[in-house]
Amino acid sequence: MKLHGSRRSLLTALSYTSFGLAMLMGMNPGHAENPSSRHHKSGLVDVSSLFPLDTPSPLLDPVSTGNNSQVIGHLNAMSADDARDWQTVMTPKWQSHLMADRLPDDEIDAPSPTNEESSEVDGSNQTSEDPSDLEKPSNPEDNGDSNLWRSGRPDGHAPIGVMGDHTHDAGEFMFSYRFMRMDMAGNRDGTTDLSPTQVLEQFPVSPTEMTMDVHMLGVMYAPTDELTVSAMAPYIFNSMEHVTRMGRTFTTQSEGFGDIRLMGLYKILDQDRQRIHLNTGISLPTGSTNQRDDIPAGPNQVLPYPMQIGSGTFDLLPGITYLGQSDHWSWGGQARGTIRLGRNGNDYRLGNRFNMTAWGARRWNNWFSTSVRLDGNTWGNISGADPRLNPTIIPTADPNRRGGTRLDAGIGLNFLINKGALASHRLAIEFALPVYQSLDGPQLETDWLLTVGWQKAF
Repeated sequence: MKLHGSRRSLLTALSYTSFGLAMLMGMNPGHAENPSSRHHKSGLVDVSSLFPLDTPSPLLDPVSTGNNSQVIGHLNAMSADDARDWQTVMTPKWQSHLMADRLPDDEIDAPSPTNEESSEVDGSNQTSEDPSDLEKPSNPEDNGDSNLWRSGRPDGHAPIGVMGDHTHDAGEFMFSYRFMRMDMAGNRDGTTDLSPTQVLEQFPVSPTEMTMDVHMLGVMYAPTDELTVSAMAPYIFNSMEHVTRMGRTFTTQSEGFGDIRLMGLYKILDQDRQRIHLNTGISLPTGSTNQRDDIPAGPNQVLPYPMQIGSGTFDLLPGITYLGQSDHWSWGGQARGTIRLGRNGNDYRLGNRFNMTAWGARRWNNWFSTSVRLDGNTWGNISGADPRLNPTIIPTADPNRRGGTRLDAGIGLNFLINKGALASHRLAIEFALPVYQSLDGPQLETDWLLTVGWQKAF
């Protein structure tokens, strides 16, 4: 009887063990031969349905190979960390289990998104739209039409050294500030550099270097979509170094508000992401032509032409500007003139001036772009003469030594802030070097130019 009881206990233990193993292997002991019931009635997932092998290898089947050592060798050569060795694919059922682990209880049974909804989520259905619109910032300058030229990009304005480059939509204001510095050192006659000694052979005094700092305040307003008006007021600070034949050096300075410019920009073309507008304007003679300083010849002397702040005349400012744009690039060109009207109160008129510039810019993202620019200028000599100046003392006092031609090459960085308290503020910098200059000299030659600016549209 003891043996019979022990055998019954052993059989009972084996039965429970077999049942447990069957449950772990995803089998329903009551339906062992029904494959479809293994998923739905047992509540467990078949391991082979979770990790099916896309391309099963015969080496993994010891029955087909008859050689366990080949199987072990193949498995040792495979990496447990590299999914490519196993080529496993999760089934939708397994994915749903993973999602159920992450989603809140009330979202587990939520219906799956349709193909159209899924494409909207992952952005796959946006290929038909303008790629630049995907990064379009919130900006009052942006008209939102992908078929039109857009200003609401970091390259939506020309390099900061270009004036009157863009128009605005009706009702918009824009305020701006620019700091410009021009550094001049050494003299040139034509394309030939001259030493101070060579200049002093012709004149008792020679300029050696000069800096011009300009603080420019600007405001723009668009009463209509086609017309934008603007005003710019500069404050100028000049400083010039000199040397005499006796070896004495001295510095003269001048400063004050320059000539105010009133401009009108009239848009005549706006299609296919290109724009053309006319530049018209007038310069008012608000800058002084009577700046004085102390020099070795005496105190409070009238300074030569380049040290004066204004022109002393009303000047016409005609021009035309072209702008083009693609998803990541923009380009443009501008031609402008300065035509002097009459003579000023000191009986002279500065030479007329013509400027032509062209640029290209690359938009790297929705807040930063870079630019390159060529800027050509040509200007004439002074007509008439200030009777208070002696042109035989220093070349800067000779009205026939003020003309010239110069070509500059510049690079720029442009930033458009899109978020936070400074959203839609623009910051830009441009640095330029002359690549060619021919001057009616002796005349101080330009070494470099720097422009830093801020702009904000409302």
